[in-house]
Amino acid sequence: MAKIKIYGAKEYWCQVPRIKQGFLGLGHELVTGDDYDFIYANNFDYEDVDSEHKDSALYEGESKSVKKGFKIFNVLDIPPHIKDFPIQKLKDQLSHADLVTCISHAVKEQLSEIGVESNVIFNPIKDVMFDPQVTREINCLYVGRYFDPNKRFFLLKNIDTYIAGPAGGSPQGNYLGLVNDITLNQLYNASKVVALPSKFEGLGLPALEAMVAGAVPLVCRDNPNSEFCPDFCKADPDVDSVTKTYQDILNNFKDYQGEILKNLSSVIQHKFSKFSVAQNIINLYEKNNS
Repeated sequence: MAKIKIYGAKEYWCQVPRIKQGFLGLGHELVTGDDYDFIYANNFDYEDVDSEHKDSALYEGESKSVKKGFKIFNVLDIPPHIKDFPIQKLKDQLSHADLVTCISHAVKEQLSEIGVESNVIFNPIKDVMFDPQVTREINCLYVGRYFDPNKRFFLLKNIDTYIAGPAGGSPQGNYLGLVNDITLNQLYNASKVVALPSKFEGLGLPALEAMVAGAVPLVCRDNPNSEFCPDFCKADPDVDSVTKTYQDILNNFKDYQGEILKNLSSVIQHKFSKFSVAQNIINLYEKNNS
């Protein structure tokens, strides 16, 4: 079993707590000291001091001496809407990693464009379950940062939408606030459509989680990660097309839901589980640490 030192955001809505659960569930040990087999850092900036370890994933203490030992640096995305994103700093830091991972083929392509080789390991979905007893009283649910321009929430302006996520700006629709995982699972199961009209997502977990819970995602075709969704879920990135696709999903909800539950839900639940993700990281480490 491996000893792993993990760096990254610890909030419950982030990926690190689920990845930790995955490693522990497989029998691996999470450590805070210097006796580790490898470091796993979930996202840039790898110079940031971690609240748990009191140091960074990249450097020894307060020095600029690069840590010894095997390091896996993960990249969530290179935000296309942030024009002054520090690409060179990212490249410099990644050059010190023994392995670079990323969370989707879209992010792998981003990294390839800046000359960085990477391995795709998907982020884990939350512990979502399908509950056939719940009445689907919410026609449209949005999960995420509605105030982020990249999310293109304005495409939903003709749709009565419930919003679960952090606050920012003036909330639109029926704002529910930031909810815990139990409540989010209930919301997924109470919803017919889960809208994710973003231009770009590192992976787009709400669409995947929605399908596990028996909801139908609504995504835009120009988002690279719409590849995970059936064609009937996809709209062009304009208000009319999004509204039309939404109405089509409502009109054919039972048929579309049945297709998702039959062909996709269990596959997603396994492929994107915290245990599968943790095992994929271990496999990659063992393959490259010879």
